[in-house]
Amino acid sequence: MMVKDARSSAESADIEEIANAIASDLSYIQLSSQDTDENDNSCQIYRVHQLVRQVDSFAYEPFVLSIGPYHHGYATLQFMQRNKWYCLDYILKMNCTKRLQDYLLAIGDMENQARACYSSRIKLDSKSFRRMLLLDGCFILVYLNGMSGVKRITQVSPASNLDPDDIIRAGFTAQEENRSPENSALLDTTHEILEPVDVSHDTGNSTQLQGESSVQWYDTFLVVDLFLFENQIPFSVVKKIFEVLVGSGMESVLTENVANYIEENLRYFSKAFGQYDKPKDFCHLLHLCHMHFKPSMALEEVRHARPQFGGYFVNMFCRLFSIDSRDEQDYPRHNQQSNSLQTGQLKRWHRATQYHEAGIVFKRKEFDEQNTHSMLDLTFQDGVLEIPCLPVEDRTGALFRNMIAFEQSCPQYGNCITAYVMFMSQLMSSPDDVTHLSRRGIIVHHLHSDKVVSAQFNRLTKGVVFDFTGDFYLKPICYRMEMYYQNRINRWIAWLRHNHLRNPWLSLALLAGLLVLFCTIAQTVLTVLSYTRPL
Repeated sequence: MMVKDARSSAESADIEEIANAIASDLSYIQLSSQDTDENDNSCQIYRVHQLVRQVDSFAYEPFVLSIGPYHHGYATLQFMQRNKWYCLDYILKMNCTKRLQDYLLAIGDMENQARACYSSRIKLDSKSFRRMLLLDGCFILVYLNGMSGVKRITQVSPASNLDPDDIIRAGFTAQEENRSPENSALLDTTHEILEPVDVSHDTGNSTQLQGESSVQWYDTFLVVDLFLFENQIPFSVVKKIFEVLVGSGMESVLTENVANYIEENLRYFSKAFGQYDKPKDFCHLLHLCHMHFKPSMALEEVRHARPQFGGYFVNMFCRLFSIDSRDEQDYPRHNQQSNSLQTGQLKRWHRATQYHEAGIVFKRKEFDEQNTHSMLDLTFQDGVLEIPCLPVEDRTGALFRNMIAFEQSCPQYGNCITAYVMFMSQLMSSPDDVTHLSRRGIIVHHLHSDKVVSAQFNRLTKGVVFDFTGDFYLKPICYRMEMYYQNRINRWIAWLRHNHLRNPWLSLALLAGLLVLFCTIAQTVLTVLSYTRPL
C-alpha cells in the first residue's frame, strides 16, 4: 500500500511538472500573440529551416557580427562585441543629459514587443535580452550613419570614456527621486545588465587580427552580416534609442540616413528610390534591403509578341500559299502548349542559349544614374530581352538567399526576388548560358569560371517553394518569351540569321539570289501572260 502511494505521489509530481512546463510555454505564446495584436506588429524574424540551411549553411550565419538573439554569444563573433560598447559610449556622449537608465527604461518598455518579433522562443533572460537590444541598437545607429546631422548636446560633463568598465561606472549615478515603483527592479540591476563581455580570452583568431587590412576585411563581411535574415533586431528598437537621444519627431532623419547607407552599399544593384521618397517604415535592415530591390517599373499586361519585320512578310507568304508553319507531327505538341498558354499555365522556362537559337536577342539594359531603377526591371519587346547588369561575386549568393528566405517566411511582402532568381537561374542553367550573357554584358563576374556562376545560381533555387502558375511580376514577360519561342517562323529566321547571314558576302549573295529569283519569276509570269493574252 505504501509503495502504491509513493508511486501515485511520484506520478502526481511528474504530472504537475509537465503541467507547469506546458503552462509556461502557453503563457509565452499567449503573451507573444497579445503583444503582436496590440502593437499591430507585422515584423517577424524567423529561423531558416534546417533542410534549406543544409544547402548552404554559411549563407545564413554571420561571419563577424552578431545582431539579435539567434547567434548571440558565439565565441567566434566576440571580436566585434567591443565595438558595440564603443558605439554605446558614442551615444552617451552625444547627449550628456541622458543617462544609461533612460535608454534601459525605454528598451524595457518594448521588451515584450521585441520578443514577439522572433518566431523561436528566446532563451535569454530579461537582463541579457535588454542588454543585447541596447548594444545592438546603438551599433546599428552609429555604424549605419544614423547620427548624421545630429548635433551634440554637452550641457554637462561627458558621461563616459572609451572603456566599457568606465561606461558602467558612469551609468550608475542613479538618482532615487525619479525612480518609479515599476522600474525599480530594472534600475537596480543596471550593473548586471550592462556588464561587458570579456573578449580578451577569446579562443578564436579574431582578436589577433590587427592593422588596416584586418579592418577592411571585417568591414567587408560586416555589411553581409547586416543583411542576414536571422541576424536582425526590430528597427523599432533603433528608433526608440534615437528618440531618447534627440527627442520625438526626428524619426524621418534616422530612416533617411539609414536608407542612404543601404543604397550606397547596393549601388551596383539598384537605385530604387529618389532623393525624396526614401522608405520611412520597415521592419528591419533586411526588409529595407528588400525594398531597394523592388521593381520600379509598372507591371505590363500580357499581350502577344509582335513579329519582327522579316517575320511579318514570311507570315504573309505562308498564309498566301496555305503553308503551315509547323510540321504535321509536331502539331499535337504545339497545340497543347498553345492551349496551356491560353489557360494561364507555363510548362517550363528555357535556357539563354535555347532562347537565342529561337531568335530572342539578349541585351544589357542601361539606366540613367540620376533616375530610379532596379535590377529587377526586365523588359521584352519585339524579340529583344533587356536585362540590367547583374554583378556576381562570392557574397551575391548569400544576399539573394536571405532575401528569398525573407519572402518565403513573410509572403505578405511579395515574391519578386524569388521570381527573379528562379528566372535567372533557369537562364543560366549551363556554363554556356553564362558565357552568352557575359558576352552581352549582362553578367559581370570575377569568379573562377562561368561554371562556378552557373552552379551558384542553380543552388539558389534548391528548397525554394515557388508557384509557376501563380501571380508574379515576370509572368507577362515569360508568356511572351514562350510564345515567341514556340513560333517556328521565328526559329527559321533565327537559323537563317545565325548560320548564313553572319557573313556579309553570304548576305549579299542571298540578296542577289532572291533578286534574280524574283526577276525570273516576274519574267516567266509576263511571258505566260503574253501568250495567253496577246495584244
